[in-house]
Amino acid sequence: MKKIFIAILSLAFAGSSYAQERTADIKRIEIESESSVTHLSCNSIGEKGLILITKDKDKQKSAEKDYQILTFTQYDTLLNKGKSVDVSCWDRTVGGEISEDGFIYWMTHTKKGQYDVLLFDGKTMQSKTITVEMEGKMGIINEKLVGDYLYCYGSQDGNSIVYIINTKTGEKNIVTLPVTNKKKHLCISFESDEKNKEVHAFIKDKEESGYVLKLFTFSNGNLDKKYVIANDEDGKYIESVFASKMDDGSYIISGTYSDKERGSSTIGIFLKKIDNGKKVFSTYTNYLDITNFTSYMSNRKQERVEKKKEKKAEKNKEYTIKYNIVPYRVIEENNKYLLVGEAYYPTYTMRSYTEMVPTGNGGMTPKTRWERVFDGFAYSHYFLIEFDKKGVVEWSNAAPLAVVKTWFPSLCHHLSISKDTKSLDIVYPSFGKMNHISYGYNGEELKKEDIPYVGEEQTLKRYYNLQSQYWYGNNFVSSGLLKVKDDDGKRKIYSINKISFDK
Repeated sequence: MKKIFIAILSLAFAGSSYAQERTADIKRIEIESESSVTHLSCNSIGEKGLILITKDKDKQKSAEKDYQILTFTQYDTLLNKGKSVDVSCWDRTVGGEISEDGFIYWMTHTKKGQYDVLLFDGKTMQSKTITVEMEGKMGIINEKLVGDYLYCYGSQDGNSIVYIINTKTGEKNIVTLPVTNKKKHLCISFESDEKNKEVHAFIKDKEESGYVLKLFTFSNGNLDKKYVIANDEDGKYIESVFASKMDDGSYIISGTYSDKERGSSTIGIFLKKIDNGKKVFSTYTNYLDITNFTSYMSNRKQERVEKKKEKKAEKNKEYTIKYNIVPYRVIEENNKYLLVGEAYYPTYTMRSYTEMVPTGNGGMTPKTRWERVFDGFAYSHYFLIEFDKKGVVEWSNAAPLAVVKTWFPSLCHHLSISKDTKSLDIVYPSFGKMNHISYGYNGEELKKEDIPYVGEEQTLKRYYNLQSQYWYGNNFVSSGLLKVKDDDGKRKIYSINKISFDK
């Protein structure tokens, strides 16, 4: 039997730009973990609550061949358990996400080369399955659910296409993205803007003058607009990019840039505003110009960087350091634009192996050799940079980021962010605890606190799959599988924490 333990904590933090005290109320439920149950994800559906997705081995015995049974359980904003629903879907998952409207989609690849899309409404707890039948061979690379439409980006016969399905009527539409060079074009971003019910596809296309960036916007199941964004500064090439539509119909384009046309590591962050296809402003910021950007380094390394910057500046040149960055979409508030990013780097380990080598007299002997093996990406720090409505940097800051390694950094956003006119709060999981950092109007760090995953009567022994996300209002949710020790002995629990900050 599953047991649920509820703990309520109240912790005080300094948080607003007026240095007022902010209180964090933490409500926690602990679900006794069973060996047969895998907790897949805990998903926010805003003020409607949460959806916990699990997979029970015992239930798979009744599943049809090649199918799996997933359990969707609803919790309200007070973490009270609601309805649970079992849903059957194909057992070859290729993608999945939750939309701001509370829809969870689960895409699977069938044996016939088709795709089944499970759509689950977290508000009504009802599901439906749509089969995506491809005309010819096509590979789906990314997909986004916005409103009544599912947009699937992929390739077919060398063309970049967007396969669009009306989830209510089943009507399908295939749009081929017009590019100049079929062999030398690359989709570097395919993202949704659920507030404006749009999907944005950015294609890096090779033309005679060099690489240009093309933005395609989709709405209501059709290709809506197309913009060509040429490089406006020599030696700076866009690597990652997001688009955010403003209330006046203009677009804020943000991301990272490199000093090479086909580079991977980047040297800075950019911000552009496009109105009716025309550039309003464009600004590029070297990472090393961001306050505290090298704070993760030792003092000695920081001094070296500063000396190199000074020597380059004396020659009227710019000193840069290459980084791998996972950027976030711009956050707009009060005509200001906040950009956030996480820096990561590859890590390696040494592994031994034995092979047989000739001895010289016709025989063979075993010999131990060593090789360097990639074992994931680690993170060094994150940064914040805020621009005014004209694209001028108002403030910036950075801080070390201690989180677990990952194999897919582009899919991981560790920071959950809440921003209003009075405060900027960040929450993220870090090695068995949650971190809360509060920043002021000028980007100064006001307070940093650790929030435990367990109560004082418990000892945390191990943790798995920790995640946090912004929920609604001034609320965050953080969850994960924990192994704890208390008066009842050692136990495995799935912990869900609601973190609420007063205004």
